[in-house]
Amino acid sequence: MIKAIIFDFDGVILESASIKTNAFAEVVRDYPREQAEEFVQYHMSHMGISRHVKFRYFIEEILHETYSDDKEKVLADKFSDIVYEKVMHCDYVPGAREFLEQCYLKYDFYIATGTPEEEIRQILEGRDLAKFFKGVYGTPGKKEDIAANILKMNHYSPEEVIFVGDAETDLKAANRNNLHFVGRNTPENVEAFRDVANKVDDLRQIVAMIQAL
Repeated sequence: MIKAIIFDFDGVILESASIKTNAFAEVVRDYPREQAEEFVQYHMSHMGISRHVKFRYFIEEILHETYSDDKEKVLADKFSDIVYEKVMHCDYVPGAREFLEQCYLKYDFYIATGTPEEEIRQILEGRDLAKFFKGVYGTPGKKEDIAANILKMNHYSPEEVIFVGDAETDLKAANRNNLHFVGRNTPENVEAFRDVANKVDDLRQIVAMIQAL
């Protein structure tokens, strides 16, 4: 029997994945075009990991500069400023709000995201979503470790937990903890989710998917 559901956030609860892709592009738009395009491609190939990891890669591997916390902070702060207001006003993934409202007393809900933890908590409060979640976790934690800690702290067995995500990092987190996985289809994850058995186009289909597990 399913007792808990761990959700990624961007592209699973809110239609915010493209907002972040566009924000990464805006942050580096004043750099040479080839470097900016390489960075955006790197981001799209590594959806779901921390922005800090991505900006470090940009500094060290694309710009070929020595990394410093100050350099990374300038990029990350600019990114946060661009993203926050847009995320606060973007659409829900179809069915997400309804599912949370109708089922948060039936299942324990958690967030495991690549967004910094303080920022995701602010977003959830601002969007009146915090009340639905038993636990909210973001970076610097890694999703696979977050999932493992949720299992340990709440004494769930893996077969009692579903991870719902749209990125390869979500799939890896589920697999490494032997959790059920439900993938939200997007154009970006077609190849990564090719062998995923349980997939939905949006969260209007999630109830039927849970019942089938």
